[in-house]
Amino acid sequence: MNKLNIGIEAALLAGDFLMENYGKLHEIKNKESHRDVVTEIDKASENIVIETIKRNDDISSILAEETGVINSESKNKWIIDALDGTVNYIHSIPFFSISISYWKDQEPKIGVIYNPYSKELFYSESKKGSYCNQKKIFVSKSNLNNALTAMAFSGKAYNPSQRSKEFEIFSKLNDSSQGCLRTGSAAMNLANLACGKFSFVLGKANKIWDVAAGLIIAKEAGAEVKFKISDDTISVDYICSSINKDVNTEIDLGYLDL
Repeated sequence: MNKLNIGIEAALLAGDFLMENYGKLHEIKNKESHRDVVTEIDKASENIVIETIKRNDDISSILAEETGVINSESKNKWIIDALDGTVNYIHSIPFFSISISYWKDQEPKIGVIYNPYSKELFYSESKKGSYCNQKKIFVSKSNLNNALTAMAFSGKAYNPSQRSKEFEIFSKLNDSSQGCLRTGSAAMNLANLACGKFSFVLGKANKIWDVAAGLIIAKEAGAEVKFKISDDTISVDYICSSINKDVNTEIDLGYLDL
């Protein structure tokens, strides 16, 4: 089985599990902040993804949100978030996904994002375009004033100086466009940019597993993608855009480390 099909199979299996448990009460634990939470469902979904990958690829490394690194000797790795949008999920808000990607030489080569509630399966392979449910997708070119935008805030504990700057950018984007949304799922933000619903998406100090798949899906759909992984190897700043001109000319985005 090729890498893309491995990722798709894992996402579909985990998606079935998430829907079987959707709307039920779950044990919730906080991680880095009140918004950064984990449930037993996150861990069980991740186990499904990991076992599916290991059955078909016992060579590559795996970086998973809850489990950490498996087989660190390989430079090629799967990056997994088996439930991106946990807070949405536990509140029965149907905007969450499984995000699975395969990276080689520090670059994404395959991306899969699956929202099992809407049954939207986004996927991409390097230089082969992006698709949703077997239909090729493209970004929507627009000007900022008629664009819908989204922003993913860091899940780290409250930092007054950083939050102040994030809220300032959020406000400027909201006032300069048809709206700036904070959706609770960075992966779904990027998927929705790839299929033309959003035109501009950014994030500061997001975790790599939140966006690893979405970055290639957005790029292969025609977005301009800029990202930089921090020295801790798991935090990433990024901008993905289909705006006709550089948003930096209207809004100072210098707080991103790009």
